[in-house]
Amino acid sequence: MTVSGGQSPYGRRAPSLVARRVTAQRCRFGTGVTFEPGSVHQSAGITAYYNSRNWYHLALTTDGVVLTGSDRGARTVHFTAAGTASRLELELDGPILRFSYDGHAIPVELDATILSDEHADEIIDGQIRSFGFTGAFVGLWVQDLAGEGCEAVFEDPAYQLADGVAEVAAQGGA
Repeated sequence: MTVSGGQSPYGRRAPSLVARRVTAQRCRFGTGVTFEPGSVHQSAGITAYYNSRNWYHLALTTDGVVLTGSDRGARTVHFTAAGTASRLELELDGPILRFSYDGHAIPVELDATILSDEHADEIIDGQIRSFGFTGAFVGLWVQDLAGEGCEAVFEDPAYQLADGVAEVAAQGGA
């Protein structure tokens, strides 16, 4: 599957996300990926996504393999490794989220509860900033922030329940 680049996870109008809803507290998602970023504006990888303010993204970038997250809009880089990768995976284990690339576990356990309806509700000084309602997704994300025309090829994306049952990998876009 070839996916053309679009906005960053913060963008709301033209994201380039192909995702499927998470249906179990314990599951895996993984894919082969072929991507060579042509500039600092381009990246491609997998995501655990709730909305434009709450997500994690393991991506191939000009800096290497980078794991970034956003918790209520506050961005954090959790991991960076030089080089590239040909396989990206994530595992949801209840409230814990783990990522790996080419069979190498990233030594960071992430808070998967930021991908929940309850966490996404934001009320600031009595005013509603956002409500949670979409549910968590896992999927493929390609960014091309400068509109330079990048694409990534994903091979055999697969969503698997903890009991080993495989389901359809991607269901539409968000």
